[in-house]
Amino acid sequence: MNVEYRVTSFLEDIEGWKFVLNSLPDLIAILNHKYEIIWVNTAMVECLNTSPDSCLGLKCFEAIHGTKLPVDNCPHAKMVMDNRGHTEEVYEPNLGGYFMVTASPIKDKSGNILGSVHIARDITERKLMEDKIKNSLQEKEMLIRETYHRVKNNLMVISSLLDLQARYIEDIETQNIFRDSQNRARSMAIIHEKLYQTTDLKWINFAEYIQKLAMELFETYSGQSNNIKIDFNLENHELDTETSIPLGLIVNELISNSLKHAFADGRKGLIKIKFYRENEKYVLVISDDGIGLPDDFKIENVDSLGLTIVNSLVSQLNGEMSIGGTQGTKFTIKFP
Repeated sequence: MNVEYRVTSFLEDIEGWKFVLNSLPDLIAILNHKYEIIWVNTAMVECLNTSPDSCLGLKCFEAIHGTKLPVDNCPHAKMVMDNRGHTEEVYEPNLGGYFMVTASPIKDKSGNILGSVHIARDITERKLMEDKIKNSLQEKEMLIRETYHRVKNNLMVISSLLDLQARYIEDIETQNIFRDSQNRARSMAIIHEKLYQTTDLKWINFAEYIQKLAMELFETYSGQSNNIKIDFNLENHELDTETSIPLGLIVNELISNSLKHAFADGRKGLIKIKFYRENEKYVLVISDDGIGLPDDFKIENVDSLGLTIVNSLVSQLNGEMSIGGTQGTKFTIKFP
């Protein structure tokens, strides 16, 4: 007689099935339709610290939950209501922890529910580990938020110090240098403020950031911007910090340049900012209808710190930049 035949013959006997079920670490109980226990395996008996005979005939909620009525999350009750199996994670102090409980119906040939088989797997250790990991992640998240908050505060302090220092400078050109540095610090501070406020901690809505940065620059250059309007055409896209910070500095430089140089003698004008996705690239377009650039303009020959920074940051983003405009100036930047 081969082994496979012996095992099959063994399992055909009800005692064989009981032997198998008693060998499992999961808690198993068989109930009738009245919630009464008609059989439990060894693991369940040991968990209840009782004997098999003392469990038989008891209502399951009496034996397991110590109550006189089914509990709210009773898998058996939900199974009967839905006429199908039900699985739920429950905390059961009488059994010593967290369990994943499955109630499967026992039906007759007509489909009527005669009772159910309950299998409860102890997941207490897993839950404790999950809670530990969750708490650790929350601590790290708080630390990252605090870092963003402090970086933002430090950058705003630098911006304020540059502003205070600029007030004691009489030379307009030198004063503008301080103001430009102040705006660069502020543009990075706004990004860290956005990161501090977001739930993701890595991604920010760049359209919202552009709008906030642009309006703050308009406030900074209020003397020059009274007759200038701004038009936004921005798609909502989430960018990570490695992209947002250099791109934010680019936006800062280009808007600042338009506000300072494009509209001489208080002339009226319009600055347009577009941001959208085109295939596998993002496109940022900043244009104005101001006085425009000289005909022989080439960015590689420019000695302006601002445009030198822009050119360098575009390369950092692995992007490409084109400069043109029939009326005024138009910067188009594409990057992955």
